[in-house]
Amino acid sequence: MKISGWMMRGALVALIATFCAATGLRSYGQSAVDGAIGGTVEDASGSAIGSAIVVVHSNATNAEQNVKVDGSGVFRVIHLQPATYTVTITAPGFRSYRSGEVLVEVGLLTDISPKLPVGNVSDTVEVTSEAPVLNTTSPDFSGVINQKMLLDLPVNNYRWSAYALLTPGVVADSSGFGLLSFRGQSTLLNNVTIDGADDNQAYFSEERGRTRAGYSTAKASIQEFQVNTSNYTVEYGRAAGGVVNSITKSGGNKFHGEAYFYDRDAEWGAANAFTTKTVQVVPNGPFSSVNFKPTDRRKQWGGAVGGPIFRDKLFFFFAADRFQRNFPAVAAASNPTSFFATPDAALPGGKVCGGTGATAPSTIDAAACTLQNNLKLASYGAAATDYTSGLANLNSLLGSVPRTGDQTIFFPKVDWQINGKNHASFEVNRLRWISPAGIQTGATVFDGSHSFGNDYVRDTFGIAKLDTLITNNISNEVRYQYGRDFEFEFAQDPAAYETSNLVGPTLGGYSNPFGGLPPSVSITNGFTFGTQTFLQRAALPDERRNQVADTVNWIRGNHSIKFGGDYIHTNDLINNLFAQYGGYSYSTLTNYLTDLYLSQNPKTVAQAHNYSSYTQGFGRPGLDFNTGDYAFFVQDEWKLNPRLSLTGGIRYEYEQLPSPVSSLIVSSIPQTGSLPSNKSNIGPRVGFAYDVFGGGKTILRGGYGEFFARVINSSIYNALINTGSLNGQPSFTYTSTSAGAPVFPEVIPTLVNTGTPPNSTFFDKNFKLPEIHQADLTVEQDLGWNTVVSVTWLGSFGRRLPSFVDLNLPAPTTVTYTVVDTFGKGPLRNGSTFTSNFFAKSTTSSKVCPSQRPDCNFGSKTNIFSGVNSNYQGLVGQISHRLTHNLQFSANYTWSHALDYGENNQTGTSANALVDPTNLRGEYGNSNQNVPNRFVLTAVATSPWRFTGWKSYLLNDYEVSPNFSAQSGLPYSVATSGTLSTGLINGAQLNAVGSGVNGSGGTGTGNGNFRLPGFERNGLQQPSTNVLDLRLSKRFNVAERVKLELLGESFNILNRQNVTSVNTTGYFIGTTTNVAKQVTANLLTFNTSSANSALPLFGSVTNSNASGFSYTPRQVQLSVRAQF
Repeated sequence: MKISGWMMRGALVALIATFCAATGLRSYGQSAVDGAIGGTVEDASGSAIGSAIVVVHSNATNAEQNVKVDGSGVFRVIHLQPATYTVTITAPGFRSYRSGEVLVEVGLLTDISPKLPVGNVSDTVEVTSEAPVLNTTSPDFSGVINQKMLLDLPVNNYRWSAYALLTPGVVADSSGFGLLSFRGQSTLLNNVTIDGADDNQAYFSEERGRTRAGYSTAKASIQEFQVNTSNYTVEYGRAAGGVVNSITKSGGNKFHGEAYFYDRDAEWGAANAFTTKTVQVVPNGPFSSVNFKPTDRRKQWGGAVGGPIFRDKLFFFFAADRFQRNFPAVAAASNPTSFFATPDAALPGGKVCGGTGATAPSTIDAAACTLQNNLKLASYGAAATDYTSGLANLNSLLGSVPRTGDQTIFFPKVDWQINGKNHASFEVNRLRWISPAGIQTGATVFDGSHSFGNDYVRDTFGIAKLDTLITNNISNEVRYQYGRDFEFEFAQDPAAYETSNLVGPTLGGYSNPFGGLPPSVSITNGFTFGTQTFLQRAALPDERRNQVADTVNWIRGNHSIKFGGDYIHTNDLINNLFAQYGGYSYSTLTNYLTDLYLSQNPKTVAQAHNYSSYTQGFGRPGLDFNTGDYAFFVQDEWKLNPRLSLTGGIRYEYEQLPSPVSSLIVSSIPQTGSLPSNKSNIGPRVGFAYDVFGGGKTILRGGYGEFFARVINSSIYNALINTGSLNGQPSFTYTSTSAGAPVFPEVIPTLVNTGTPPNSTFFDKNFKLPEIHQADLTVEQDLGWNTVVSVTWLGSFGRRLPSFVDLNLPAPTTVTYTVVDTFGKGPLRNGSTFTSNFFAKSTTSSKVCPSQRPDCNFGSKTNIFSGVNSNYQGLVGQISHRLTHNLQFSANYTWSHALDYGENNQTGTSANALVDPTNLRGEYGNSNQNVPNRFVLTAVATSPWRFTGWKSYLLNDYEVSPNFSAQSGLPYSVATSGTLSTGLINGAQLNAVGSGVNGSGGTGTGNGNFRLPGFERNGLQQPSTNVLDLRLSKRFNVAERVKLELLGESFNILNRQNVTSVNTTGYFIGTTTNVAKQVTANLLTFNTSSANSALPLFGSVTNSNASGFSYTPRQVQLSVRAQF
């Protein structure tokens, strides 16, 4: 039997760790997937009792662990699943200690340090409960989201991981779909785990299943999770941001479970003032935009149950969850006022086609005149009729679009207490998501009704885990995971209009060769219809993963050591060819109608080339490739004395990238012949925890660590396939006059090396893994009454972060613009000049040098480099109160500042992310995730009164749970729009290589594409936001062990209009000409209202409460839940 390479590597990891465990060294410490109970046993005078025996009994499964304290009275019981335990401590000559409700949480040590009074062992000191109030041993900055918070706090997002936003140092990205930023770092640098197994998608570097699906794991299957923001243990890696580590539920000796139904309907909530649709007020009249409240109905139901299969031995847990969403969209034009303007049936008196001054027709009548000329029609009236008819036919592609989402999740789990020394668990999570027309999720979409695209996700993973206590003092944990994340998207069936006008076979004798799917057509101020250029996506990705991990814990004296290894083998299959069905772009509706009518006549079809550009991709549909992630780690926790713990560790990581595809290597670009192999990723981690006064009430913790993130697989894929080789996926762009350009609506059936030359993408020869240096310092004080306050300084310093730069640009010259801002509303003074670098095309003819770039045979040559630095510092204040006397609350405030040199949040690659490719320092500014101020307050309050009799059913067991957050607005930059296609450069007329003021095509990594160079990136901020979510519930005892709960929730209950986007276009790029049509000046015109030039549009609000699940109009949800 042939053993695959990944199996050999995984077995090696496990073998090394297991061999070390067999050396007989004692275990001492909790792991990333469980918790621990530990402390010091002393007598009444504070002297250690070295003869004590500690018994930890699981209240759920009756499993027990027995340990003997060491000579200093110190003990620790590890590998405890988050739950409640009974702890009994006995010692000869002393009274026994017993606590029946000891709470263990993931990643934390619950400290029990009793002082046993002298007496008989048969006499017992009873303690009601214990919980980990203070972190007295580890230096990490983290928080636990426990079952109480998961059950009782209102959170708008259905994803359980969204609860991480309740912890300090964490913010959502601008989309609000669930991507998180930790300490100002990119949302792509995090790591999500479930029961210690990797739960990420390597291709897009997001949580498995991504964010368009409702959620990838049912909340009913999650016991609790830990949010690690800084300086986390060496077991965690492959992340330069944060780690969210979840633990699933298990069954016990008693049957327990829940059933639930949640119903949310937009009709019960508020409307968004910026959500509009286009309507025709009167028949054959003008079109205009009106506000409306879109339909959005969401229903979630399911349940979970756990219990014994064989008492004390074998247990099961099963969760099932359904999520259905009915949210029809509106297909609309982006600028309906302009797009749906209709010409007069006859020219008004005194107006003539081609007239100037007083005889000039209106803009829309002039469009009809142009159509008359293009089609060589006999009269203006005939052209006006054709224009209006063509517009009416296009309108058939707009209006309401049925759209749904349907998701099913199953989660079975089995726990097997093999014997007193071995515990195994097996679990599977299966997700299926189907969403017809669901690729585009906005209420109003600027696409045709049959161009939204269908979205599908099939996600399945299984995890097996074995915990072994070789003796009472030796432990080993081994995990294996297999997972598949299969995501695919397909076009909808074409509309009748698209089949008739874009496919054929009635189009002048032409018939589309690609199975009846039409090309994409995009019209400025209108919408896009046909087959979207990003479709079909038969697999994006089809990702399969195998993971093996092993962790060992042991001790020598007062040194507590853990070490182990981890290996992940990932196979990504990608099947997606961009623009394979072709894509036409039109700058005006008139030009589109011209080509439409010309294409319908065999005698004129050859003239149907009035488009601005045509793009089509060719070549292989995709490829599959493998990556391997290796990690080895060791950590020593040194209990120097009862008050001071020191931690030191080191983690090594290596990401093995695939070899280039030999047929795709371009000999003239040697970088395409290799991918990076960085083996120097050694990350030290050190920290301390100090009990300042020795009473366990005041703790000082701090630490430093070096962390590494992965190279995103989508970047690897682009470097493999988009090398510029014609054997890859070359994409060619044509103007209407380019050699080989098709006539509308034809597509090119086979690869023809014409049009613009292909682009190339490759890794820099010095590329390294992203690296983050983290440090933190915390002072934590136990105030008593289950209340803790803390103050923390956080620092994160990024190095070698990835970005993209175009190396195929000419040496820059300079360009000078004259500023036009009559009312002086913009940052540049009216009439002043603005000078910038300028990247101009070569004056050599495109027939001699096709790209008119330094390398004539290629367009952009994108270098994926690791040269971006970042700097984050924050100050966090927290207070938390565990549930006592009917109240639990937590509040935190974070002040922070995140700066970087253009950290990139983009999956895949862009041609050029730098505004000025010669000046990386020009990118320095506020991070995209810079949120200087953020405050979060949550609480759970239960009714303190207790009535009896019939009154108890009406008046007892109420609960109110607020969740409030407020933060600074997200940053944005001054952006530009347009291209200096023919500008005056040092007295010569030159063309820009790309868009933007300097013609580099560099979008800039700030929030505002084609940023204006010379101005601070992300120097402006949107208005601050705040959201209050509120839940009110009433519980009923319907049986001895069954509780029924009725819930009412409102998200953004005050309907605060939280701004989610603003107009970032500060200036339009243009030119002026003299009578002889010669360029005389380059202009930067400030963005103001066409109706009132004194009214700036730059910075104006364009949308509010439209950010996924983070910010929405007020929504109401009604629910019922039963627990037993």
